[in-house]
Amino acid sequence: MRVAIIGGGVMGLSTAYYLAKMGADVTVFEQKYLLYGASGRNSGGITPMIDKKELIPFAVKSLELYDTLPAEVDFNFLFRKDGYIKVAASEEDAEKLKKDVRMQNELGVRSKIIEPDEVREFVSDFNTSAITLASYCEDSGVIFPWPVVWGLAKGCRELGVKILDQTRVEEVVVEGGVKGVKTNGELHKADVVVNAAGAWSNEISKMAGAKLNNRVVKEEICVTESIKPYLDPYIFDVTYGVYLSQSARGEIVGGIVGSEVEEIDTRSSLEFAVRYAKRATQLIPMLKGLAMLRQWAGVYDEGKDGLPVVGFTEVEGFVQANGLGRHTGMIVAPAMGRELAKLIIKGENPNLKPFSPSRPTIA
Repeated sequence: MRVAIIGGGVMGLSTAYYLAKMGADVTVFEQKYLLYGASGRNSGGITPMIDKKELIPFAVKSLELYDTLPAEVDFNFLFRKDGYIKVAASEEDAEKLKKDVRMQNELGVRSKIIEPDEVREFVSDFNTSAITLASYCEDSGVIFPWPVVWGLAKGCRELGVKILDQTRVEEVVVEGGVKGVKTNGELHKADVVVNAAGAWSNEISKMAGAKLNNRVVKEEICVTESIKPYLDPYIFDVTYGVYLSQSARGEIVGGIVGSEVEEIDTRSSLEFAVRYAKRATQLIPMLKGLAMLRQWAGVYDEGKDGLPVVGFTEVEGFVQANGLGRHTGMIVAPAMGRELAKLIIKGENPNLKPFSPSRPTIA
């Protein structure tokens, strides 16, 4: 079986890796360079504390895979399991945290509600008056996205996967069914084409004549100067959308959950820097005065119902693998890519949303 995967992010590479392990002949087409898209521009928070019950099994399984994949591909993903804390500043969000934890516990996630004072056990300088409630999961942490992509790419290549970067797909060739893709006027034949193009997935779907209407979201992140190791867990403020963690080099890495945009735009803004700095220092006053060294923006896509769009489509041989969104991309991609690879190899033809509650999830 010949498979063409459009997009060299964590979802595309995870799918390629497992397809190759199952014997498929795989080529990955990346329009720019590896790490150009959302997989290279995110903050690396990894947790099964997701508010979508359909995705929690994938998050749990991906955590297991993140423990084993580095040895498989002989590449350190730099995954630091120092916990993940969600904080809420309103009563409404606090109630949602409680509801989410109950659901997560039912699905085997070891998350729990903690009081504001308990957050100080993890972050000594935390301003408890800035929040109402928090939740915590120790089976979580921060991963460095770049080594994940580099490591998966290494594993793919060693299995015979061809990764063609700086190679933009100009056409998805469909004649009664998928026949392949064209780049630079050249036809690359394929039995299956997987659309893992992230924020560009709507465009690829139009080429194939498939229906897709994902939201495109722009998100900004920044990094400060380095300080001594101080912040172990990843912190996400669900009320203000602010998140932050500390890298292995001592930098404070953080951002604000993005908003939908009509056009792809990766320019940074002063407005973001001001909003982020204000809330980050309210939560952790010790961060005041740190120099912001660099800021950047990225774009990702989300399914309209908040769930990924993954599976076969109405166009024979054309497969969607996108819409993972900000909260779940790095978290669920390894397990979801593996399950998608199984579907492709088996030749199943599920609906456009194969990971809905009505279908089996993790095999």
